[in-house]
Amino acid sequence: MPITASAQRYQLSPEGAEVTDAQTGLIWRRCAEGMAWNGQTCTGTALNLVHSSAEALAKREAARDKKAWRLPTFKELQSLQVPGQFGQLIDASVFPATPERWFWSVFIDQPGVVDAFNLYFGSAEVAGYADGRDNLYGAVRLVRNVQRRAAKK
Repeated sequence: MPITASAQRYQLSPEGAEVTDAQTGLIWRRCAEGMAWNGQTCTGTALNLVHSSAEALAKREAARDKKAWRLPTFKELQSLQVPGQFGQLIDASVFPATPERWFWSVFIDQPGVVDAFNLYFGSAEVAGYADGRDNLYGAVRLVRNVQRRAAKK
């Protein structure tokens, strides 16, 4: 069931805590980590983690849920931005109570490449970090790929 007419690209999970993005083929948790879905909105306080703790959290959640949760790439995180919107730059009907805080992307381990990016949904600011990631803090929104069923032969 689509959430709103303006958010037809998103499909809610039956319990409402996850949302599938038909445009990207990704499944997102609706709440930032540390917050909980209460059936109507996200409640609680988002965790504020250094990058290594954010990566460890993603691994723990994947093991606990038996789902391939991970930190998003920067491009995936950017895909949640609503173009032309002012103020909170994420669809609040899909991702309610998103804190105005930096959100972490996955670490990229390649020479000459910025290691990790943060995106601030309150202003669309972007920050990249080549080192010192564990002196900086950010929130986490976990993502996973849609699992495709194998075609029958």
